[in-house]
Parts: sequence; structure tokens; C-alpha cells
Amino acid sequence: MRHQRHAARLVVATLCLFPARMVHAADAAVQNEKIRPGKTAVKSATDVASPRATVLAPAPTRQRTPSEGGEAVIVTGTRSAVRASRSMAPIVIISGADLRRTGQTNLKNALVQLDPSVNNTPGYPGQLGFTTKSISLRGLGANETLVLVNGKRRHTMSSIFFGGAMQGQSPVDLDMIPMSAVDHIEILKDGAAAQYGSDAIAGVVNIILKSGDHGGSAELGYNQYGSTVGPLGDYGRGGNLEFNQGFHLGRGGFLNLSAELTGNQSTNNAGATPHNQGGLILLYPLLANGQQDPRENGNRYRWINGQPESERQSVSYNLELPLSAAATFYSFATYTHRTVFASAWYRPSNSTQNIISVYPQGYLPTDTTEDQDFQFTSGFRGNNFFGWKWDASVNYGRNYSSIGINNSINNSLGPTSPHDFHLQSLTNSELTADFDIKRDFRTGLFANPLQVAGGIEYRYNQYEVAAGDPASYANGDYINPAVYPFSSPTPGLPEAAGLGNTSPEQAGTYSRMNGAFYIDLAQRVTRDLTIGLSGRDEQYSDFGNTLNGKASLRYQVTPWLALRGSASNGFHAPTLQQEDFQSTALAFNVLPNSNQLVPSYNTYASVNNPAARALGATPLKPETSHNFNVGFVLTPAPRLDISVDAYRIDIFNQIVPISVSGSGVSGQYVMNILHAGGYVPNDGNYYGYTYERNAAHTRTMGLDLQAHYLSRFGNAGTVLWTVMMNQQQHQLERVNPLSVYLGPAVNALYRNQIGNITSIYPRNTLRLSGTWNKDGWATTVRVTRYSPTHNLSNLGAAYDETVAAAWLMDFDITYTFRNRIRLSVGGNNVFNHRPQVLSALAQSKSSLLYANPNYSSAAIYGQEGSYFYGKVGYSW
Repeated sequence: MRHQRHAARLVVATLCLFPARMVHAADAAVQNEKIRPGKTAVKSATDVASPRATVLAPAPTRQRTPSEGGEAVIVTGTRSAVRASRSMAPIVIISGADLRRTGQTNLKNALVQLDPSVNNTPGYPGQLGFTTKSISLRGLGANETLVLVNGKRRHTMSSIFFGGAMQGQSPVDLDMIPMSAVDHIEILKDGAAAQYGSDAIAGVVNIILKSGDHGGSAELGYNQYGSTVGPLGDYGRGGNLEFNQGFHLGRGGFLNLSAELTGNQSTNNAGATPHNQGGLILLYPLLANGQQDPRENGNRYRWINGQPESERQSVSYNLELPLSAAATFYSFATYTHRTVFASAWYRPSNSTQNIISVYPQGYLPTDTTEDQDFQFTSGFRGNNFFGWKWDASVNYGRNYSSIGINNSINNSLGPTSPHDFHLQSLTNSELTADFDIKRDFRTGLFANPLQVAGGIEYRYNQYEVAAGDPASYANGDYINPAVYPFSSPTPGLPEAAGLGNTSPEQAGTYSRMNGAFYIDLAQRVTRDLTIGLSGRDEQYSDFGNTLNGKASLRYQVTPWLALRGSASNGFHAPTLQQEDFQSTALAFNVLPNSNQLVPSYNTYASVNNPAARALGATPLKPETSHNFNVGFVLTPAPRLDISVDAYRIDIFNQIVPISVSGSGVSGQYVMNILHAGGYVPNDGNYYGYTYERNAAHTRTMGLDLQAHYLSRFGNAGTVLWTVMMNQQQHQLERVNPLSVYLGPAVNALYRNQIGNITSIYPRNTLRLSGTWNKDGWATTVRVTRYSPTHNLSNLGAAYDETVAAAWLMDFDITYTFRNRIRLSVGGNNVFNHRPQVLSALAQSKSSLLYANPNYSSAAIYGQEGSYFYGKVGYSW
């Protein structure tokens, strides 16, 4: 009876589209299929080809890429083979050649160079955010984009981000997938929760691995940024070595292996340390006579702020082996080990977090992160399961992150304190089992058959937060003597300085299970009209049932004009990281009347933490969405195609963290609640909590445009011209009130967070490119314009950061010799455009104690300026 009720609800979801709740899809098999050449509506920005459309069918063969010519078959967004020109949803295809021509060494940075609706997440991300940034699709949260590999769901990272537009999120880490293994990437820009489940609100990024059964390639590259600030940092100098090899297996099978090594030094955008910013800043101890050291007027560069030093080693394989005419075994996996060293905030000599006898010139802590990440998938697919094509698979992914800090100190342990600390270990894993079926039925109602697909899925998630070294969270009994900067004997600040840590009381292991089933229907009603209906029912062990539906339509008005549209609802399930991550960081606050230094404990708390509950935390609900997309595909002339798609996405109960401090204007309200419940000791110290909450209803409206034209110049070669544009506007429709009154200065959504939703992404991104091909030459020039962005300050409009509109230019020149050796040189942002610096007023209140320059973090293109590279490759 329970399954019958779920089936009935699923039918309602499919037909009505907007049920009370939501859904997650069994990620069916990936098909790569060659089909006849033809015109298309979406095309890679740098390859000569026609655009493509969506397919998901069970018998993969090698897919034709745009550079090879012909119309591609896509595996994202539908479960039936459809020619690209017949797609019902906007899809962008990025080939491996496109990725190479960016010169970038990781997928994240390569993608943002190619598609204007894909951006790095802006804003100051916190130290861990420099370790791993992620992409935003259509200016929405990184958690709201689903990432697949070969059509199978990819696990998310174990860390959670503290700042910037990523605040409170734990998305997929794209850099853990080796670029050398990627054949192409398909970006579905449409709500797809009814097909794939949680996270597919903004769209889907499907990474297709190479499947060549012979030949291979190797590439050696060097890269660096063109400028730096001050004597620290090292221009981000680095290199990469990539390898790929295909092998033929059995009758029609293949094994494709990839490996790569990547390493980079740090960059630096931080200016000199000012003499005074919210107080006197001393780089050296006072002299015996109480005067400042003369060296205070010399070199004051002490910070490093930019891309961290990193090393990454990755391997992968993609395998397929036919077992018979009716069944095939397939398997693929990726493994990456990464170490990252990111500089934390400089502590000057007279910092209250310093012991001068230990660090007489202050110290610059280094955040250390070691990641081990893998995904392993195996399955079988066949052609006849009681007349159905079928696919059964098991997929397991795991991300382990060990976080520490070096060159630091626990002041409460005194001069004998360790300098290096292990702060916490985080592990996130996901096990998924799928069974999918597909079949065509002749109903007699239409000339073409009804395409029916369905499936079931089981998923198990586990998240573990493990405590750090005892010294990292210890509270010793060392007393700082009454020597500047301490006016009286003062207890040393507990815990390792520089980054939050996890104590045994905050550690734990958490899990969740969910099961789902889905149904997809596609019918070509007439020669020109195709409709699709999808529905998905999903049951979670912690917050219950979700139900989603989607309707899609495509109508070929004339041979050169097609209309398409869709309407759906979607959801993002709160992650276990959002529900259960905990850590504590400490700092000193200065009492305004007495100038007394008071420790302030700031805890990033689970929503189940008793103190956070007392301050208004409640169990998280899923984010839900309504998605609408309408557009057209125009092919008015040979070798010319244009696609325009307008969209609207409403997100309800969007998850945004709130920070509640025991200090400041409303601090007494917070402290009274905490003391009354006995959650913190009444010891005169401050205590604050950050927790996740369902904070807001937002609306995003936008438009995506793509146009491609191929010019033929005879013996002079060809040029593929591309115009791509994303126009978007974000609105805050409603803010959910706090459940507990916490004082007049505690807002349900702070001004900076409102800016992260509404103004930190550019409203318009325009990208123009041309790729000239002749003989062995391939030259690409890209020009991008970003509209202004704004980072709002909690202190008021006078402290806001505004980054003006910017034009950036990239280029790549590649020559391939007859012996298949390939040389490439190029650059991004070659004219070294950097964002504006903070105003003097904003700089005076910045927590980053450096100036001249102090660049705005609101620039979508970052702060580093120009980037150059050179590569040599060989194919066989």
C-alpha cells in the first residue's frame, strides 16, 4: 500500500508539476553515439561543429566531438537518444580541446573561462576557501548545481566554507577530477530535480571521461601569473604533467587510463601593513626605552593573500567490456591526493595572539589541508530485461580532509607551546545503487512510439567530524605579563591561533539514507512537436518525502526556427555538513570603556547544538524551487546558429548561515540566553555561535544567448566566431524571521549576506571569441566583459565595495607539427586588469590589516591579474 501511495503521488507530481514537496533521479547509463552530420543549436566555443542535444541511452560508444564535425549526441537531461538539434533544453558542450585552450590546470578555472553563466564564487572565502573554490551556475549557490561523472552522481567535499558567496556550502570539488581524463563536459541549464534529484536547481554539469581504445597523449606545461604585490609569494609559478592512454579490450571494449601531476607556488595580492588600523600595528617589539624600532618605517610587507601553494596527483580509468551481445560491464574511477598550504592572517609583534619571546617579529600562520578523494563506479547494462534496456550500477565516493595549521601558537600554553597543530579531520562519503530501465511502446495514438524510462535508487551518506590534537583546543594556565600590549597580567588566549578547531565534544559521525524512484515519458506527437514529462519520488530518513515533476516541450516552427520550454520544481537537500559540522575559533575583544581584553569564543555549530537551539537554530528543511525556461533555436543561414533562453528560478527556504555574537550592541541578549540555560560559563568571556538556517525566498531571472558562425576563407583557413552572453538579476523576495529575539542588532539576514545573494555576481557577462584554424595552426582570442559588482558591508553603504565593469582578453596559439608534437602558448587577462582597491573608509574597517593595495574581493575574475602559460604535447 505504501508503494501504491508513492506511485499515485508521483503521477500527480508529473502532471501537476508543483506538489507540496520535491525529488532525486537514478542516474542512468551514459551513451555516446555517432550520428549523421547536421546543424545544431548549441556549439563548443572553439571547435568547428554544429550544436548538440540531449541523450541518455544504454549502449555507449565513442562520442563524436565538435572538432571532428558532425552532430553530437548528448547524455545529459534526457533518457532517449535525441539529435542535438532536437534538444528540449539548453545545453552547452565543452570539448577537451576547449579546456586545453584556456591554459588552466584544473576544471574549475577552465570552465569559468568558457561559459559566461559559469563563474568562480566571489567574495572573501576565508582561509579554507582559498584551498577550494567552486563554480556557481547562473549566480546561484554552488550547492544548487548537480555534478555527474559519466552520468553518475559525484560526492561533495567534506569541508564547509565560512565566507564569501560560498558561505555555509559544501559543493563538489571539481579540481579532484583530472583534466587529462575528460573527453568533454555537458552543462544542462535547466532545473532537473525530477530527473536527477537533489541539487539540480541551477542545472547539471556532466563530466564525460575519455573512452578511446587506442592511442594516447602526453603534455608538459608551465604557468605563472604576470605580476605580484610585494616581495612575498612567487607569482603562482607552477607546472603540470598529463598522460592518457587507451587500450582495446575484447570485442569492442576499451580501457582508458589517465594521470597527472600539478604543482603551483602561491600568489600574493596583499599590500603593506599600515602603521595604524584600528590601533597601533607593530612589526617589531618596542625598544628598551619604549620607542618604536626604526625598522617600522622599512619593509612592511607581511601578508600573503592569494592562490595557495598546492600539489596534486591524480589518476583515473574508464573501462567498458562487452560480455555478450546482450550485456556489457563498465567501470570508472578517479583518485586524487592534494596538499595545500594557504597563508592565514598575519599576527604582528604586538598582537594579543603573540608571545614576543617566541615570535619577536610576529608570525604568519599557514593553513594546511591534505585531501584524499576518490570515486569508484561499476555496473552492467544490457538490451533485454523482459524487453527493456537496463542499467544496474553501484557508485561510491569519499572525500577525506585533514586540516592543520603551522607556524602558529597556543598562547595559553606559553612559550613552550607547539607551533604546528592538527585541527580536525573531515570525511564525507556517499554510496549509491541504481537500477534503470527504458523501452519504447507503440500506443497507436501517434506515429512515433512513446519512450518510457524508469528507475530506482538507494543512497547512503555518512559524514564524520574528528577532533584535532589536544594542544589545538587546550586551555592552559599561562599568564601574559603586564608588558605591552597587555596593561595588566592577562591569561593567554586558548587554542591554536589562525583557524578554528574541533574538540572531542564537537566530534561525531552522522548518516542519512534515502530511496527514490522516477519515471520519464517522451512523446513525439507530430513531426514537429515533442513533449516530455518526468516525475520523481524520494524518501529521506531525516526529513521525509520529496516529490518533483517536470514538463518539457519543443516545437519546430519552420526548418530554421524551433521553440522550446520547460516548467519544473526542484530541491536541494540540506547536506550533512550543513547540519552537523562544528568547530571553534577564538579572538580577543576590547571592552570600550576599560580597554580590557576579553576572549571571544566563536563556534560554528550544528543545528542540533543545545546552545545554538537556544539561540534559534531549528532542523533544516530542504530548499525548494520553481523553475521556468523558454527559448528558441534559430538557424537562419548555413553555418550560423543562434539560441536564446530566458529563465526564472524561485528558491524557497534558501539555506544561509547566521552569526550571533555575545559582544557588541546586542551581546547582552545573547549572553543572557546562554547563561540562563547554562550553555556557557559565566566567566566574563564572550561567546558567539554561527548556525545554518532556512533564511529566505529568492528569485533569479535571466537570459542565456549563444551564437556561432563558421567563416571559410579558402586557403586562409576557417574562423569560428562565437558570441555568448548571460544576463541575470537576483531578487530577495522574503526573509524568514528569527524564531528567538536576539537583540536589536541581530538581523535575520545581514546586509553583506543580502549582497551575496543579489549584487556580488555580474548582471551581465558578454564573451566574444574567434578561433582560426589553418593547417597545423589553431589560434583563439576571447574577449569578456563583466558588468559592475558590489560587495555590501554590514557597516552601511559608505563601506561598500564596488568593482567597475571590466574588459578582459585571453589568447591561445597552438601549432601541431606533422609528427604530432603540439606547442601552445597563451594567456588569460593578458592586460593585467585588477579590481578596484577598497576606499579609505572601507579599508579602515577591514579585518585584513594591509593596504596599498587592498583589492576588492567582489571581482568575479579575481585579484591576480594576468596569467600566462606554455605547453608542449605529443599524441600517438
